[in-house]
Formats: sequence, structure tokens, C-alpha cells
Amino acid sequence: EGIERVLPDGDVEMHCRYTPDFTGEATLEIHGKKMSKVELTVLPSDEHGYIEVGKTDSKYFAFSDGTPFFSVGINTAFPTVFSSTDGTEFGRSDTHGFMGLRQYERWFAKLSANGVNVARVWVGHEYFCPDKEQICEFDYLQFSKIDKLVELAKKYSIKLKLTLDQFRYFNYERVAESASYEDDLFRKFNKRLCDGELRCGSVKEWLTDERWKSAWLCKVKEFSKRYANDTAIFAIELWNEMNTLGFLEDVIEWNREMLPKVKELFPKNLVCNSIGSLGNEDNNKMYRSFCWEHSAFVQVHRYLDQGAGYADCRGNMTDVVKGAFEKITSDRPVFLAETGAVNNNHTGPFKFYACDDRGILFADAVYTPVFLKSAGTGNIWHWDERYVEFKNLYSMFVPISELVKDVDFEHEGFVSMDFSDENISLLLLCGKTTALGYIRNKDDSWQKLRDLETPRSVDGFEFALDGAKNVSCIPIWQEDRTSATVCDEAVKFQNIDYGSLFKVNFG
Repeated sequence: EGIERVLPDGDVEMHCRYTPDFTGEATLEIHGKKMSKVELTVLPSDEHGYIEVGKTDSKYFAFSDGTPFFSVGINTAFPTVFSSTDGTEFGRSDTHGFMGLRQYERWFAKLSANGVNVARVWVGHEYFCPDKEQICEFDYLQFSKIDKLVELAKKYSIKLKLTLDQFRYFNYERVAESASYEDDLFRKFNKRLCDGELRCGSVKEWLTDERWKSAWLCKVKEFSKRYANDTAIFAIELWNEMNTLGFLEDVIEWNREMLPKVKELFPKNLVCNSIGSLGNEDNNKMYRSFCWEHSAFVQVHRYLDQGAGYADCRGNMTDVVKGAFEKITSDRPVFLAETGAVNNNHTGPFKFYACDDRGILFADAVYTPVFLKSAGTGNIWHWDERYVEFKNLYSMFVPISELVKDVDFEHEGFVSMDFSDENISLLLLCGKTTALGYIRNKDDSWQKLRDLETPRSVDGFEFALDGAKNVSCIPIWQEDRTSATVCDEAVKFQNIDYGSLFKVNFG
């Protein structure tokens, strides 16, 4: 059936791993039960080094050798869970399985071929998680999966954001029995943790007791031994939406302590954390009070959600994204790390995804942040059979990848501009030598999908842009007629059925 099995092959072995950041002759000294020396030559590499916050413009990323890096990313947090049969018609057993790494290879191959260069993976998910119930004991077969994941990432030139944990509560009595939606959520968010006969009794205890904090760092050290300073790692993320634990003051204090300690264990990789969807005032307060000074960049999660407290989450996707960046002010990179659309109050994937054959929700969620001076595209959630894979939207990454290719974001001095009116959304990122833009017909909306209506085309739109010499459109939809010209330092669009990405060169 294609269900993955992972079995031990031989004894557990100890290995030493090094990542030289120099070239030339070197001596490697290994200190163990007996010391040994190895003479070696470090040759030049095609690698550009590590991803860092830009030194010239701290709103963007760059490689440590100065090569520009702009993130075109997606969430691929965990593999699909499949329930097993009990041998009867429609009958399910109490076991489940995964296609696992073969599913990841399929995802990575498609994503890489269409321009994606960053993928987020939850290594705290049951498929990857190496934790045993006893603290500081680990299942090394699980680490072997993560090793293979890193190999796949290198094969397909994808950088990984590894999310270390995502649990939300402790429950020692219930056991998930199938691949049902309820049990799937339970497996994702439940935790069992013991020190001998002592159980961790609550989230608050886990956040504040030195025993459990030390145990968590023990696990992070195991990850550090294997993956610290690996150039395949874009970032280490401590948690998925850590405010969901409650005890917000304790969460912030925990991060004040743990973010620097994790950075010590991953000195050359970016280290960050995340908070839940910015859809109401309570979450906004958490964003404002969080200790972002200890995080390499600011992450935002935000969804189209008609049950959200904020009105700008309930309209068009472009407004959802714009509203997030209006609420976040920072001198470091800001990154829309989760986005998409949900049914009211996050009760499941958006019911109108099924209608969205052209990926209009995808386009507005993924593209819009670029023009708001984000450090990358929006990272869509629902990457699998719920939306992106379901609608085969992989090719939607191609237009935005083409737009940002070879652009030196760190040195362009980009300024975000908004020329929108009642019919058109037009966002522009204006730099020294070029301007990048996104024009959209506002009538081409999910509401039209809902109501089985065709969006009204807009005949024309123009805006003045000093120094504009020429403009080129990067089409998103094949059947769209949107076109553009430059005349007297004005950019003029015609026949805007749906919209387009575009690039303006200055004279």
C-alpha cells in the first residue's frame, strides 16, 4: 500500500559531524576514550553559507557570503496519516500509518521544480518526534527519518525550518485510536512526559519547573548534535503557536530564557518562535508583548476567517495580509509564516477551497506579503489534500519566483507603496533600479466563487511612477488579458480580468 516501515539495521553507532567554514589544510582532533587526529584538506564549495539577517537592510535575509536570499516558502508540517483496515468492509483498526519520506520527496520535487526554496516541518509531530516518555531518552530511529529529510532538502535545494514542538496539553489516560480528525488533533497536541515515576502534571509546571526546562534543553542538544550549523537549515523554530499553551506571562518568560539558549546550540542558524493567528485583540496583545528581540525575525500567522474578531480578516485575502503588516512594526525581518483560509474560528479548511480552481486565495495569500516589504512570500498552510495538492497549485509558485529572481532585496532600498482604489488592488515595492508590483481586480474574489458569478473586468488603471522606463507583466493566469505599458512616466494597465505581477525598470 506504500505505507512506510522503519526498522533498525545494525547497532547504534556514534559519529562526529563537522561543518568547516574555511578552506585549506586542517587537523581534526577527536577526543573520546582515546584521542585521534585526522589530517584533511577543506576544498571550496558552491554553498553560499548560512542564511542571515541582512547587514545593509535588516528587513531582508541574505547568505553569509552576501548572496541575496529571498524566501519562497510553504508549510509541509507533517505527512498524511492513513488509517488501517480491521479486515471488514469500511472497518478501521486502531492503527495508522504514513507514506512518510516518499510523500516528502514527492512534495519537495514538485515544490523545487516550481521555485520553492523553504519548507517548514514539525519535527515534534509523532511521525518525526524522537521523544520517549522518560526525559532525555530518545528513539534514534526517529532521528534517522529527520536525517533523510535533510538529505531530501539538499537534493531538491530546499532550506528547512524545523519546528521543535507543538503540544498543548498533557493527557496520560487517553490513547488516539485511528486516523479520525479528532484523534489526529489529539496526537498532534498531546504530550506525556516523566522523570522516573514523576509525571509532568500541567503546562504551567512544564513552563516554570527547572526539571522540565532542563529536560527540554536536553532534547534540543540532541538536535543540535545532528543539525546545528548545517547550511540546509533555514531556521530552528521553538514552537508552533506557543500562545495556545495559555499562561502567557510564563510563555514569554520561558522564551526570554530559551531563545538565547537555543541560539547557543545553533550559533550559525536563525532561531525564532511563533504565535497564533493575528485575528483578534488578545492575540495582538501577545504579538506586541512578545520578546521578539530574542528572535531572529518576527513571524506572523494570519488567516481569512469570518469568525475572527478583526473585520479585516473577514473580507478579501489581500486585506487579510495587509492588515497583518499594518499591525506589526519591527526593524528586523517580518515573515508571514502561516496563512490561508479557514471556516469560522479555525474549524477546518475553508469550504470554498473546493471552488478555487485558479488558486486566487493562494495568489493573494502568497504574493501579497512581498510588496509589503516582507522577507519572503506568504507561507500557505493546507499544503496537502486540503488545498495546494488537492487543486494542484504548485505552478502558482512560478510567477512569484520569476519576479523575485536575481533581485538584490538587501541593497535596493525598497519602499512599499499602495495605489489601490475601489476596483483595483495595486501594491508596489519601489527600489533604486526597479519596482515590483502586484495588480488585482478586487471583483475576482472568493465571494464570486461562492455565488457562482463571473468577476467583472476592469477596462484600465494607471498610476504615476517617476523614472519608469518600461514595464513587463508576469502572467499568473493563462486566460487573463491584463497588460501594461509605460507612457510619460505613468504605468498604464488594460483589460484587467484577474490581475498580474509586474516589474518596472527605471531609466
